[in-house]
Amino acid sequence: MKLKGRVAIITGASSGVGYATARLFAREGATVIAAARRRDRLDHLVAEIATEGHQGFSIPTDVTDSAQVQRLVDQTLGLLGRIDILLNCAGGVMKVSPIESFSDAEWRGVLDTNLSGVFYTARAVVPAMKRQRSGTIINLGSRVGKVGVANIGPFCAAKFALAGLSQSMAQELRPHNIFVTTVYSGLINADIHPLNPAEAFRRQMITTEDVAQALLWVCTLPPSLRVDELPIMPRQVDL
Repeated sequence: MKLKGRVAIITGASSGVGYATARLFAREGATVIAAARRRDRLDHLVAEIATEGHQGFSIPTDVTDSAQVQRLVDQTLGLLGRIDILLNCAGGVMKVSPIESFSDAEWRGVLDTNLSGVFYTARAVVPAMKRQRSGTIINLGSRVGKVGVANIGPFCAAKFALAGLSQSMAQELRPHNIFVTTVYSGLINADIHPLNPAEAFRRQMITTEDVAQALLWVCTLPPSLRVDELPIMPRQVDL
């Protein structure tokens, strides 16, 4: 097992990429801390992990609330004593509409979920990783964090800002043997409400399991290697 003995916090674990990654990382021997807002889905995930003979814990967390994020990290350290991997998978588009139709609350909601949550989780785990002199942080970015797309302006803004935050963190943390990678993904066949693509188009998207495999690869690199940015795209479409 590639991750035996390692502790991984995964945000957004109640569905989509976070859910698929939690399942895969548990199979590879990691003790998974599953974090998201929906307790029932987290409990279902942890039960599935246990059924397969692996270990996971659910800690319901809203990543837009810094106090809840700090509690997540404190509880993880209390349970397991260390944090080796942080996977920031929480996020979403939330609304597709011209820029003038976004309210203040909608703007803040998109930025808080896709950007502030990453800042809060990283800020909370870094002291423990510095004490360990080791750690891996992966932020799930997006193709639209490099190329803006119409009608999802706040989401693009959040993902562009995430790229800058990740680059800054990578420079700052590398001397402490903590490595930060941003995975820039094309469209993923997951719960991408309010987008509603046809089934034929969905079949051309990246699967959540594909993304989970990419995250696993980043976490199992040879010790002489680092990957700062990893773009992943469907083979047949440029979205």
